[in-house]
Amino acid sequence: MNKKKLREKYFLYRQSLSKKEVFKKSFEIFLRCKKILFIWVKKYYHIFLPIQKYKEVNTFIIINFLLKKGKYITIPYSNFHHLSIENCFFNKNILLKKNNYGIFEPIPSHKYIVSPYLIEVIFIPLLIFDLKGYRIGYGKGFYDRFIFLCKKNVLKIGLSFFYPVKKITDIHKYDLSIDIGITPDHIFFLKKINK
Repeated sequence: MNKKKLREKYFLYRQSLSKKEVFKKSFEIFLRCKKILFIWVKKYYHIFLPIQKYKEVNTFIIINFLLKKGKYITIPYSNFHHLSIENCFFNKNILLKKNNYGIFEPIPSHKYIVSPYLIEVIFIPLLIFDLKGYRIGYGKGFYDRFIFLCKKNVLKIGLSFFYPVKKITDIHKYDLSIDIGITPDHIFFLKKINK
């Protein structure tokens, strides 16, 4: 199936979930994440903040876990004019505000930009991924561009409520793939990973 059809299909699937189901599935994804021990020995993490109206995975569960471990966390600040992401430092004292798109971001006076090159693990938003690690997001390419600014060996983890599809048919050469896909029921190691 192509990206357009998959995007429409899985967006509707996700919108049909109740708030209770979103939290339950998000917590199950977190429990799967916890089992991958080599993830948590790193120092710098980038993680997306959920768009609640789109019923994205509740990443605040993972963020709280990282904060307790004393890790460095960065979050995206989106520039919709340039379709790009600024990598901003986050801790419990950073004040967040929803932007016009319903995305939590640091308020301007709390926006401390960090080099993407420091990131060792990046949690990437998506609707669905395939068994080769290619992903379907919202089609704007924010993360495809952002990942090019990171280290070549940055660990890319996708979080999805749904079992992956076999193949996304219209992949092009600039599409980046994830290394690990995590669903409520499974962990998919999609590439050989240097731990």
